[in-house]
Amino acid sequence: MRIMRRVFWPSLAVAVVVCVLAAVLGGREGFWGALVGGVLVLAFLGSSPGLLEPVAKAHPSASLPVALVFFTVKAVIAIVLLLLLLDPDGLGAHVEARGLAAAMVVVALAWVALYTLAFRRSRTLLYDLDET
Repeated sequence: MRIMRRVFWPSLAVAVVVCVLAAVLGGREGFWGALVGGVLVLAFLGSSPGLLEPVAKAHPSASLPVALVFFTVKAVIAIVLLLLLLDPDGLGAHVEARGLAAAMVVVALAWVALYTLAFRRSRTLLYDLDET
């Protein structure tokens, strides 16, 4: 979970900056779009280590099937949410698509870069060599 702390808070700061920029450039709808996009990315990317790390520690052989099912469920939820958010007659009337997309892309790129950097610095063993 140390990696998550090193990734979540800076990513949240990036999301706040994107929200401010979207509010300046796109008004209230831009702010709401960026806020929703940032929250979605933080929730979706933050939920994976939160669920998969305990499973990998408890049952290493079950981590891959759990990860595949979890990824599939998240993909379906993401598609449904995007369809709802981009519907111009529904929620899409209150969020700007450019603010939503910009926040999702920028926060996701920041998350991946920060997670990669934090993982490299954690020096986690990926394999164990035999003693022979």
